[in-house]
Amino acid sequence: MKTSKSTLTVARMALRVGRDALPDYARPKSPRKFTQPQLLACLIVKEFAGKDYRGMQVMLAEWSDLRNVLGLTQVPHFTTLCQAARRLLCQPLADRLLSATLAACRKAKLLPRRTRLAAIDSTGLESRHVSTYYTKRCGRHKGHRKHRYPKLSAVCDTGNHLILGAVIDRGPKPDAIEDERTLLAALTHQPMDTLLGDAGYESERFHDVCRRDLGIRSIIPTTRRGRPRLDGEISPVNGPYRRQMQQRFPKDLYGQRWQIECVFSMFKRNLGSALRARRYHSQTREIRARILTHNLMILLWMWMFYTEHEAA
Repeated sequence: MKTSKSTLTVARMALRVGRDALPDYARPKSPRKFTQPQLLACLIVKEFAGKDYRGMQVMLAEWSDLRNVLGLTQVPHFTTLCQAARRLLCQPLADRLLSATLAACRKAKLLPRRTRLAAIDSTGLESRHVSTYYTKRCGRHKGHRKHRYPKLSAVCDTGNHLILGAVIDRGPKPDAIEDERTLLAALTHQPMDTLLGDAGYESERFHDVCRRDLGIRSIIPTTRRGRPRLDGEISPVNGPYRRQMQQRFPKDLYGQRWQIECVFSMFKRNLGSALRARRYHSQTREIRARILTHNLMILLWMWMFYTEHEAA
């Protein structure tokens, strides 16, 4: 799926989504210099353009067209943008904004009412622009130890590459720790029929949660675990769902699992694999902003595509 490259169009759509999900002002006695949708659009453009807070302030000061699109009569200070990120990208408001974004995708006929095929996976992000290899080889960065990194677990729609829900944590840790949380986070925004996952999510417990509790068909390849038997025989597979996956595995349908790898590739190529924030909670807010930006970039490209074809 292609994404939009127009900064002004991203700003315009982010402002529209913010107006659908947020009130203009958080409190009755707010200074009323900037509305919450305007500040949200600034944060989305910041991630889209790869700027920090000071760089976003300079960008707004020098680009009158962007100020006109956002309806700004004055430029917000970088500390104002930082405080807006703390308020608007907390978990409850970020979920509300993601729901508004997916609702706009449904209205544009990009996302169906119910996802037929979804995929789940996780990826790691760089906590700094210095790579792990360079950290090991360069003596000046010996104090920068990368034992832990920001980890993003997400569920995507394989047909349009939209992120339906995500859980942000610290790695390294097994994917199975966040499997149920990630799936429930996606189901709060979008129902689905089938879920594809790699061997990192393979367990009878997760199959049982998907199929019995949630009514979702889970397709995950069965792996053999434990020590080999002393007699050389193959150890039996425990659990009815794991045995079913071993005996009648739908290879053709499972081939669409790689679509979430494409989503992570788009996410990192368009928005970067390294985070600018240094602290954990700031990194979490930055990842949430990038998820919203990723979905808006897909929505905007499809909106421009259909607009051009209708005009023709």
